[in-house]
Amino acid sequence: MPKQGSDDPRLVRGGVHSTRKFSRKRLSELERLKVIVQALNGEVKDNAMIIVEGPKDSKALEELGVVAEPFLYSHNSDHTELFRIARSFSKVIILVDNDKEGWSICKKLVSAFSEKGIRCDTWYRRQFYKIGGGSILHLEEFPSLIRRYP
Repeated sequence: MPKQGSDDPRLVRGGVHSTRKFSRKRLSELERLKVIVQALNGEVKDNAMIIVEGPKDSKALEELGVVAEPFLYSHNSDHTELFRIARSFSKVIILVDNDKEGWSICKKLVSAFSEKGIRCDTWYRRQFYKIGGGSILHLEEFPSLIRRYP
Protein backbone atom coordinates (compact mmCIF):
# COMPACT_ATOMS: atom_id res chain seq x y z
CA MET A 1 0.00 0.00 0.00
CA PRO A 2 1.47 3.41 -0.96
CA LYS A 3 2.41 5.96 1.65
CA GLN A 4 -0.11 8.64 2.55
CA GLY A 5 0.08 11.53 0.06
CA SER A 6 2.02 9.58 -2.53
CA ASP A 7 1.35 10.11 -6.24
CA ASP A 8 1.70 6.37 -6.85
CA PRO A 9 -1.46 4.73 -8.16
CA ARG A 10 -3.42 2.83 -5.52
CA LEU A 11 -5.29 -0.32 -6.29
CA VAL A 12 -8.83 0.08 -5.04
CA ARG A 13 -12.08 -1.64 -5.80
CA GLY A 14 -13.18 -0.71 -9.28
CA GLY A 15 -9.71 0.01 -10.67
CA VAL A 16 -6.49 1.88 -10.15
CA HIS A 17 -6.96 5.44 -8.91
CA SER A 18 -4.72 8.36 -8.09
CA THR A 19 -4.51 12.05 -8.75
CA ARG A 20 -3.12 11.27 -12.23
CA LYS A 21 -6.12 9.20 -13.31
CA PHE A 22 -4.40 5.97 -14.32
CA SER A 23 -6.46 3.18 -15.75
CA ARG A 24 -5.63 -0.50 -15.54
CA LYS A 25 -5.51 -0.74 -19.31
CA ARG A 26 -3.02 2.16 -19.64
CA LEU A 27 -0.80 0.79 -16.86
CA SER A 28 -0.85 -2.60 -18.51
CA GLU A 29 0.06 -1.07 -21.89
CA LEU A 30 2.91 0.92 -20.38
CA GLU A 31 4.24 -2.10 -18.51
CA ARG A 32 4.08 -4.22 -21.66
CA LEU A 33 5.82 -1.50 -23.66
CA LYS A 34 8.63 -1.30 -21.10
CA VAL A 35 9.04 -5.09 -21.12
CA ILE A 36 9.21 -5.11 -24.93
CA VAL A 37 11.84 -2.35 -24.94
CA GLN A 38 13.93 -4.23 -22.36
CA ALA A 39 13.71 -7.43 -24.42
CA LEU A 40 14.60 -5.51 -27.58
CA ASN A 41 17.67 -4.07 -25.84
CA GLY A 42 18.64 -7.61 -24.86
CA GLU A 43 18.41 -8.66 -28.50
CA VAL A 44 20.58 -5.72 -29.54
CA LYS A 45 23.20 -6.74 -26.97
CA ASP A 46 23.09 -10.22 -28.52
CA ASN A 47 24.02 -8.65 -31.89
CA ALA A 48 20.61 -8.14 -33.51
CA MET A 49 20.00 -5.52 -36.19
CA ILE A 50 16.82 -3.39 -36.18
CA ILE A 51 15.17 -2.10 -39.35
CA VAL A 52 12.72 0.83 -39.33
CA GLU A 53 11.10 2.86 -42.12
CA GLY A 54 12.42 6.33 -41.40
CA PRO A 55 14.19 8.82 -39.14
CA LYS A 56 11.03 9.53 -37.08
CA ASP A 57 10.80 5.83 -36.25
CA SER A 58 14.47 5.79 -35.30
CA LYS A 59 13.97 8.79 -33.01
CA ALA A 60 10.89 7.14 -31.46
CA LEU A 61 12.90 4.03 -30.57
CA GLU A 62 15.57 6.24 -29.02
CA GLU A 63 12.92 8.04 -26.92
CA LEU A 64 11.54 4.67 -25.78
CA GLY A 65 15.02 3.69 -24.58
CA VAL A 66 16.18 1.32 -27.31
CA VAL A 67 20.00 1.37 -27.40
CA ALA A 68 20.49 0.46 -31.07
CA GLU A 69 21.08 2.60 -34.13
CA PRO A 70 18.46 1.15 -36.51
CA PHE A 71 18.89 0.74 -40.25
CA LEU A 72 16.54 3.08 -42.15
CA TYR A 73 14.75 1.23 -44.94
CA SER A 74 12.27 2.28 -47.60
CA HIS A 75 11.15 0.82 -50.93
CA ASN A 76 13.98 2.58 -52.76
CA SER A 77 16.75 1.52 -50.34
CA ASP A 78 19.84 -0.26 -51.61
CA HIS A 79 19.20 -3.96 -51.01
CA THR A 80 22.78 -5.05 -51.59
CA GLU A 81 23.96 -2.71 -48.83
CA LEU A 82 21.18 -3.96 -46.51
CA PHE A 83 22.07 -7.63 -47.06
CA ARG A 84 25.80 -6.93 -46.68
CA ILE A 85 25.20 -5.23 -43.32
CA ALA A 86 22.61 -7.80 -42.15
CA ARG A 87 25.04 -10.70 -42.63
CA SER A 88 27.23 -9.32 -39.84
CA PHE A 89 24.38 -9.58 -37.31
CA SER A 90 22.93 -12.67 -35.59
CA LYS A 91 19.44 -11.74 -36.76
CA VAL A 92 17.39 -8.88 -38.16
CA ILE A 93 14.40 -7.43 -36.29
CA ILE A 94 11.88 -5.79 -38.60
CA LEU A 95 10.04 -2.88 -36.92
CA VAL A 96 8.20 -1.18 -39.76
CA ASP A 97 4.85 0.57 -39.36
CA ASN A 98 1.52 -1.23 -39.16
CA ASP A 99 0.03 0.48 -42.21
CA LYS A 100 -0.37 -0.73 -45.80
CA GLU A 101 3.14 0.34 -46.80
CA GLY A 102 4.63 -1.22 -43.65
CA TRP A 103 2.93 -4.55 -44.33
CA SER A 104 4.25 -4.48 -47.89
CA ILE A 105 7.79 -3.72 -46.73
CA CYS A 106 7.64 -6.39 -44.02
CA LYS A 107 6.44 -9.07 -46.41
CA LYS A 108 9.11 -8.11 -48.95
CA LEU A 109 11.90 -8.12 -46.36
CA VAL A 110 10.91 -11.43 -44.78
CA SER A 111 10.89 -13.05 -48.21
CA ALA A 112 14.22 -11.51 -49.23
CA PHE A 113 15.97 -12.40 -45.98
CA SER A 114 14.65 -15.97 -46.13
CA GLU A 115 16.02 -16.35 -49.66
CA LYS A 116 19.44 -15.10 -48.51
CA GLY A 117 19.46 -17.34 -45.42
CA ILE A 118 19.41 -14.42 -42.97
CA ARG A 119 17.36 -14.87 -39.80
CA CYS A 120 14.66 -12.25 -39.39
CA ASP A 121 12.16 -11.61 -36.64
CA THR A 122 8.78 -9.85 -36.78
CA TRP A 123 7.67 -10.80 -33.24
CA TYR A 124 8.56 -7.41 -31.76
CA ARG A 125 6.63 -5.64 -34.50
CA ARG A 126 3.50 -7.65 -33.66
CA GLN A 127 3.95 -7.01 -29.94
CA PHE A 128 4.32 -3.24 -30.38
CA TYR A 129 1.10 -2.98 -32.37
CA LYS A 130 -0.86 -5.25 -30.02
CA ILE A 131 -0.30 -2.65 -27.30
CA GLY A 132 -2.42 -0.03 -28.99
CA GLY A 133 -5.16 -2.56 -29.65
CA GLY A 134 -4.66 -1.94 -33.36
CA SER A 135 -5.28 1.80 -33.05
CA ILE A 136 -1.59 2.76 -33.21
CA LEU A 137 -0.29 2.32 -36.74
CA HIS A 138 3.08 4.08 -36.61
CA LEU A 139 6.10 3.45 -34.42
CA GLU A 140 6.59 7.18 -33.93
CA GLU A 141 3.33 7.33 -31.91
CA PHE A 142 4.60 5.20 -29.00
CA PRO A 143 6.72 7.83 -27.18
CA SER A 144 3.63 10.03 -26.83
CA LEU A 145 1.92 7.12 -25.06
CA ILE A 146 4.66 7.14 -22.43
CA ARG A 147 4.78 10.95 -22.14
CA ARG A 148 1.12 11.04 -21.15
CA TYR A 149 1.84 8.96 -18.05
CA PRO A 150 5.14 10.01 -16.42
